[in-house]
Amino acid sequence: MFEVVQIVRRFGKDGGMERYVWELSHALANQNVKVHILCEEVTDKVNHHNISVNCLDTVTKRPRWLAMLRFSYKVSSWFKNKSSSDYIVHSHERTSVHQVTTFHGPPFANILNKPFWRRLSLRVNIWLFLEKRELCSDQVKVVLPNSDLILKDLKLFYPCIKERMLPPAYPGVEDLNIKSKNLENRKNIILFIGKEWKRKGLKFSIEIVEKMRALDDSIEFWVLGPKTQSIKHLFKNWKDGYKLLGWNDPKKYLPKARLLIHPAISEPYGMVISEATNYGVPVVISNKCGIAGQVSYKSGKVLSLSDNIQSWTAACFEQINRVDKVPLVGSSWENLALEHVKIYKSLQ
Repeated sequence: MFEVVQIVRRFGKDGGMERYVWELSHALANQNVKVHILCEEVTDKVNHHNISVNCLDTVTKRPRWLAMLRFSYKVSSWFKNKSSSDYIVHSHERTSVHQVTTFHGPPFANILNKPFWRRLSLRVNIWLFLEKRELCSDQVKVVLPNSDLILKDLKLFYPCIKERMLPPAYPGVEDLNIKSKNLENRKNIILFIGKEWKRKGLKFSIEIVEKMRALDDSIEFWVLGPKTQSIKHLFKNWKDGYKLLGWNDPKKYLPKARLLIHPAISEPYGMVISEATNYGVPVVISNKCGIAGQVSYKSGKVLSLSDNIQSWTAACFEQINRVDKVPLVGSSWENLALEHVKIYKSLQ
């Protein structure tokens, strides 16, 4: 079996892209693929005989564009003393040595739609250079967007990669054998999950749930992810009916919830949405989520941020009062790994 190098700055379960690489790497290792991780730091314990970790020297994290440039240089230096033909190199960062790259967020090239003066900086030009090199360099054979929204943007800004771009490699879902998917006997708990609470729409979520509680005070709002002190002021008018849980494992709370709300302003994918449906929890989300195209009426509701609050409130009431089972959105990490194995074999 071939050997694969996965490149990511931080290897662990914390973060969307980082979690993706962690889960994919372990699923590949379970398929008897030898996985070499090339990173700056490891945030979770690695205990798999098919995974080896190579830590590079860390670089100063700010400014981010300079940190990425330095990280890319260190990655290239690591490969200088190795025969790159021995590996399939799969990057999740802005590097220059890979045959496969997975693109996890909106292209920085979106800035080209902004006024010209927004582009007059070294920072912007370095990011554009790194992004174009990651996608368009001659050695790149496969580009994998991880959502339909990203695929659409990449086609728009980088038409030259049409021949090397494959359909989205959607994130997987952990543990598809969960049995506690029945909504009956659950309290009226609405969950919001996300550390980056501004981007993920917490303020609007609070407004929606406030209107719902005015009609049904049995509804509770639990917020998972943000530090309590950073959002406590948003609940100054609330006497009860809410819990600020900080960062905890969502698996502790999803089996208790009747609804996940996620009116994100920008969300490249939204793994927590598929995870919620895996626990039988319906979702009400914005169309700015990369996963939105996969969410059918059977699993929840997708709305525009331009829809009024009454529409959002009505959608949330419709979902929180449902009793029929919620079908899973997504597939397993194992299936994702099998698709990657096919891609890697095609490059040998």
